[in-house]
Amino acid sequence: MKDTLPSYAERLAALHQALEQDFRGIIGRLPWLGHESVVDAGCGDGFFTGLLAERLPEGVAVGLDNSPAFLLTAEERLQPLIDAGRVRLVEGSVDRLPFDDATVDGVWSGHSMQSYPDLPHALREFRRVLRAGATLAILETDNVHSIMLSWPPDLELAVRQAEHGQIGDEDSYIGTYFPRFAQRLLREAGFTQIAREYVLVHRQQPAGEQLERYVELYLKFLLDQTGPRLSDAARHRLAQLADRRSSTFLARQENFFFGSLQVLLTARAGGETNGD
Repeated sequence: MKDTLPSYAERLAALHQALEQDFRGIIGRLPWLGHESVVDAGCGDGFFTGLLAERLPEGVAVGLDNSPAFLLTAEERLQPLIDAGRVRLVEGSVDRLPFDDATVDGVWSGHSMQSYPDLPHALREFRRVLRAGATLAILETDNVHSIMLSWPPDLELAVRQAEHGQIGDEDSYIGTYFPRFAQRLLREAGFTQIAREYVLVHRQQPAGEQLERYVELYLKFLLDQTGPRLSDAARHRLAQLADRRSSTFLARQENFFFGSLQVLLTARAGGETNGD
């Protein structure tokens, strides 16, 4: 079966384009000096890999993903940086990172925690490949606060109730709510000096083309996910908010607000590896 981009790829790309400056500023907070080799674990289409390359003018950003389709997209995006030797793309999995023990200067993971089937093991793999004292940086959101919009509260509550109606147990939601568990998980994986910073990214009207596109795709995604558990009236209202042709399209309302609470976690690799 031919490898294809996942269904969320377009939605994620629209978000990255709309908030590029904010994400660039977040990466600018990281303590790297600019000459390091840093792995972008779960690099996807290479968006963060490119920002890391900017942050490492004398270093190398190594984009790693297990999807050939994503890596091809990343290669097309980053070809000049690849040709200049500032970016390298590697096919591989966090189940067993394709790097020797204690050989990596830094690891970055952006919005990938929920995609790892065994999150504690992935964190131990990050620790295994990092040099002692090197920095792991993780950017995540908490699902409840991931996207905040200026939609009618009663409709939002109905959608959120439908969305979280089947939350499952800790093993199934720990990645989606990673910041709530990060301190313990990172400590158990062998990290020290764990720090957490909250960054509110926000926009008001005018939303701009890319954010409009993201809001459209996000609301349509919610409609697909929660529609069967909504009332007919709520389903219709949500469909109207997501429809660019509608006078009630959310991103063009006078009181439009978009917010996303990003959580930047940093930690240092301890003195001994914890590889399996």
